[in-house]
Amino acid sequence: MQAAFETYLTDNLQIDNKDTILLAVSGGIDSMVMLHLFARTSIPVTVAHCNFQLRGQDAVQDEIFVAEKTRNLKIPLHSIRFETKEYARQNRISIQMAARELRYKWFKELCLEHNYTAIATAHHSDDVVETFLLNLLRKTGIGGLHGIKPRSGLLIRPMLFADKEQITSYAKQHEISYREDVSNTDDHYQRNYIRRHILPEFKKIKSDFNETLLNSIDIIAGQEKIYKEHIRQITKTFLMQTPHGFVIDIQQLNTLSPLDIYLFEMLHPLGFNKTQTDYIIGCLLSKEEKLFVSASHRLLKTRNTLNLYPAQKTKIATSAIARPDAELFALNGIKMEIKEHTSGFSFDADPAIAYFDLDKVSFPLHIRTWTKGDYFYPFAGKGRKKLSDFFSDMKLNSIEKQTTRLLCNSDGNIIWVMGLRSDNRYKVSASTQSILICRLAF
Repeated sequence: MQAAFETYLTDNLQIDNKDTILLAVSGGIDSMVMLHLFARTSIPVTVAHCNFQLRGQDAVQDEIFVAEKTRNLKIPLHSIRFETKEYARQNRISIQMAARELRYKWFKELCLEHNYTAIATAHHSDDVVETFLLNLLRKTGIGGLHGIKPRSGLLIRPMLFADKEQITSYAKQHEISYREDVSNTDDHYQRNYIRRHILPEFKKIKSDFNETLLNSIDIIAGQEKIYKEHIRQITKTFLMQTPHGFVIDIQQLNTLSPLDIYLFEMLHPLGFNKTQTDYIIGCLLSKEEKLFVSASHRLLKTRNTLNLYPAQKTKIATSAIARPDAELFALNGIKMEIKEHTSGFSFDADPAIAYFDLDKVSFPLHIRTWTKGDYFYPFAGKGRKKLSDFFSDMKLNSIEKQTTRLLCNSDGNIIWVMGLRSDNRYKVSASTQSILICRLAF
């Protein structure tokens, strides 16, 4: 098993002795076998143990056990206790989800602090089968049927080459001690019920059920790559970037079939769930504006478009931009450049670029969102105009009005409605000597 383990590390995970690995060790048989296997390699490892304080004295004994084993092996140890129930209550999530969030957040913090190159968990091939069956109950779609990936970012699963029977046999052969988690026999947890009751029934029908299902999962994983690439190309075509976010044309969107699948795949990475995307589809023919919110984005359905914006406060904090010392600098989402005004200078009509007479601009500049009563003098316009009227002329929706940023002079005057129109009072003229060029840095 040691040889198979080291081959899997090299061939499947590209791990060698130049890496430094953080091992997630609970004290159970799977993680203790993983620790034993790593300890017999030349790869530098450190152990991380979490006490979620959910099993009273049993959890304390797990903590003591792992500390003793790492001390005997002369392997460094990080150990922590979490207030898991309180975290779950505050965040209104399940205990299991709270424990998952807490441990992975801590693991990543340890990696940043100590420069670990990977986090190893002891998931094995039986876990892949169980996860597949669990996800069938959760309506995850193809994305939940590829099983557990060998590597995902910092996370590696170096035990996926082995099944539970092999791990148990190895532990017995090498007299590896471990702690039994009594919760593993609690049928209240769906995973335990599947392991203890459902899988044995499948194996009565087909003795090599696990192996057969793992082969099917490999096929699905390959099919998913093709599917995801197609979705990526469709998303790239349909999501058009704007100064505010992204927009999807509803008429164009309605040419897709099945629409619910395509829209879910476009919006799910932005935090929208299947229930929301189904409701959005039901509203597509309505002329009314509808607002949908995810943890990271807002979606405004207008008569002809779906408009996506990053979630942010309506009013952004005022930020100051001092006069640049260098010729080129970027700050607060704007790239700025100062150039000499010559006879051969050419102007770009792109609304994401604005040009100003440097001598007419007073620093520091400020960026803010609009307030009632704001006005400016639109370039190529007929004098003073209220910003609310300008927004209406530009057909901005309610969120775009709230999130449009204004670049203002030190005296408070608006010099640029960013991405839309500059102010005529600061325009470049024949007498201009130096030009301040501002570009939106999307």
